[in-house]
Amino acid sequence: MKKFLLVCATALMVSNSTFAGGILTNTNQNAAFLRNPARDAVIAIDGVYSNPAGIAFMPQGFHLSISWQAAWQKRQIDATGQMFQLNGGATDKYFEGVAKAPVIPSIQAAYVINDKWSVSAQFAVGGGGGKCEFENGLPMFEELVYGALVQGVAASPQLPAGAVVSKYAMNQSLIGKQYFYGFQVGGTYRLADNFSVFGGLRGVLANCAYEGAITGISGDVTFVHPVAGTSVTMPGAATSTDLTLDCSQSGFGITPIIGLDWNLGKLNLAAKYEFRTKINLENDANNSANVDAMMAAYKDGNKVRSDIPAILTLGAQYQITDAVRAMGGFHYYWDKKAQGTPIKNGDNTWEANLGIEWDVNDKVLLSLGGQRTQYGFDDTDMSDINFNINSTAICVGGAYKFSEKMKLNVGYMHSFYGEHEVTNAASKVTRNYTRKNDVIGASLDITF
Repeated sequence: MKKFLLVCATALMVSNSTFAGGILTNTNQNAAFLRNPARDAVIAIDGVYSNPAGIAFMPQGFHLSISWQAAWQKRQIDATGQMFQLNGGATDKYFEGVAKAPVIPSIQAAYVINDKWSVSAQFAVGGGGGKCEFENGLPMFEELVYGALVQGVAASPQLPAGAVVSKYAMNQSLIGKQYFYGFQVGGTYRLADNFSVFGGLRGVLANCAYEGAITGISGDVTFVHPVAGTSVTMPGAATSTDLTLDCSQSGFGITPIIGLDWNLGKLNLAAKYEFRTKINLENDANNSANVDAMMAAYKDGNKVRSDIPAILTLGAQYQITDAVRAMGGFHYYWDKKAQGTPIKNGDNTWEANLGIEWDVNDKVLLSLGGQRTQYGFDDTDMSDINFNINSTAICVGGAYKFSEKMKLNVGYMHSFYGEHEVTNAASKVTRNYTRKNDVIGASLDITF
């Protein structure tokens, strides 16, 4: 029973998903990403995040972008196992987590001082960004509850040998919220007419909250009467202890960032490296006593490690004609070196993206792009609370130039996820994991 409480309390600590990028990194930090995700070598105001060294090649003066995005995601688990028949009558059971982020804001600003120096700053939600709710809990909770009831019946001196759990019931729910707010400042220096470098820092404020409960646990016990030889069922004879968790977490970390840009006229090349962000999350909790007793790491006042992995981005942009540009990029995340990452036995995450933009006329721009995200999770890294599925995102949108000093970007991104099937050798429960994801957004770019 102690092991059951321990694992259940751990399972209640769910981390919310991100909508584009790595495990704890949102790369869609401006709505321009939604119309074309290949932003790693752009020379534009949203490059404050994606290509800060490229700011040096923008016109002198002050540039500003105000951006809004909204995202919806579903985390889906189709589970199949004989034990589910004892709680509902069917071997198949569907679990769904719904994540909503109706407002994901960001602001990018840059001041190109002269032909040598530029400074820039941004505020964005760099990770998380919404609330994920599992109204009917997770299959791992049912595995744990059923397993605990079976163990309890087998060890009970009041029940005859051969007694089995013939039915069980439970109530479960789980809500997780996760926000990693980032404020970045830095400077760009133009070493030569066609080469610039960037150095900066990002302060990351983490704010997370988790509410979960497993209540009303009971099981019917059936056995053969030792004298009469008939089957006897005792409703509710097997019980377990309820668990409730109410935990908020907060923490702060610093991300050093360096970048470079090599402008060769029609061809622009860029690179950026973000160092690992060390973050300790401190708990502010009001849990049930059994959760505190079994999980000291999540007790009020204690700390949990949740690093943001280091990231390398490489990008290229080529001016095919006066009106058409093609872009490409590559991202690599050092997940396994970040403490707190769920990847233990698999590999690091990588992404590749492509995009194209067409200036239809002096006012209208149309763009299209895609991004492939390949996570390093293997079967042993996958769990109901931490599963990321390989995906291909398609982005489409455009921009309208009101004047030489004001432009509106709009975009839409849909991600096509694969599936990952895992079977629990102990419980014989098979899970099929997948997701759905949609994001819309708009940004207004202003030059002063």
